[in-house]
Amino acid sequence: MLTARTSLLLVVLLTLSPCSSAGPYSPYECCFRYVKRPLRLDNLLGFYSTPKECFSPAIVFEIKEGAKICANPEDKWVKRALTELPKRKGLRAS
Repeated sequence: MLTARTSLLLVVLLTLSPCSSAGPYSPYECCFRYVKRPLRLDNLLGFYSTPKECFSPAIVFEIKEGAKICANPEDKWVKRALTELPKRKGLRAS
């Protein structure tokens, strides 16, 4: 049987230990692959960048069909799309 001192120590340690359900922060949305071909500007509705915590930086394009497509921010066509889309459609990067 546990002594009062041992029981008290056990209670204190359990209340001070971190919650087991709490894990490290993980971003909501990251991209693991990029689209291989350029997308037509007419099909794009909007775009946003993935969080900085993601392993690979990406631009996510929202297209008319409702899909979201990841693109490499270093690709020439992506850079052009990021400057042209706001001019054409009054969009802003999120």
